[in-house]
Amino acid sequence: MVEKLARAAVQKLGSKKVRRAERILKLADGRKLCFAEFGANDGFPVIALHGTPGSRLMHAPANDAAARLGLRIISPDRWGYGGSDVHPRPSLSAYAKDVEALSNGLNVNEFAVVGTSGGAPFALAVAAAMKKRVARLALVSPMGPTTPAGEMHISHHLCFRLLPRIPGVPTALCGLYRLILFTNPKVALAIGSVATVRVDQELIRTPVYRDHLKETFRTGLADGPAGPATDLKLFSRPWDIALNGINAPTRVWLGTEDRIVPQASARRIATEIPSAQLTLLDRQGHFWISRGYTEVLTWLAKR
Repeated sequence: MVEKLARAAVQKLGSKKVRRAERILKLADGRKLCFAEFGANDGFPVIALHGTPGSRLMHAPANDAAARLGLRIISPDRWGYGGSDVHPRPSLSAYAKDVEALSNGLNVNEFAVVGTSGGAPFALAVAAAMKKRVARLALVSPMGPTTPAGEMHISHHLCFRLLPRIPGVPTALCGLYRLILFTNPKVALAIGSVATVRVDQELIRTPVYRDHLKETFRTGLADGPAGPATDLKLFSRPWDIALNGINAPTRVWLGTEDRIVPQASARRIATEIPSAQLTLLDRQGHFWISRGYTEVLTWLAKR
């Protein structure tokens, strides 16, 4: 059963106001799945999965482009973020079942999927599990399956392979970041941009984008660090999905200067999916999507 949230919500993006419908889906086991919608109300559905950390608000900047292209963006809080509950036994394949419940609850039979950064593994799981219903798959700055240590920078090896396997460490690290975010958001965003290149750092210093990022992160982490902690644990394990079984037309966008996700892991996605097309973005970083929504959505609209 899908319920509307009690309060009306408005997202400010510069001088614009993007009105969003925020709703709750009650899953069969009693868990809540919260999501927002943007774009055309009666458009072709696109399930858009946010990064790590993030929330349902991440895709608000896509509202106008989606409306022009006739797309309906359905943007859920992933497990442990915002208004969505944590799964008792999280796995990528289990997430696909929740998205199936969401699409069924909205009477959506066919849809496209977009996964950004840490949302990409979950988008891949949906495409692998729901082959007959996923029309197109877009992956932007994607987190891919971890590769051998020699193929990753030491920081990636620590963040995505070693530390998440130590009990309690992911929750502690994400909890510390959450504390900084709520006490000194400027410092928190600066920490998040340490590994980024100049083009990303300049973007984060832009007031409009900085405020959007702050609200997106704060909404996602409002109730605790369970969301990103769960992500890190899942990223560090062998993935329980078969990338070579994905048959939806797939496109991967990756900035050549992206230092947030391991380059070799992201490129591995395009290698293993038979239909995948890799688009390398020259001299672009991790946050290219903020300027590239129209390109991504235009490709998704070509059904």
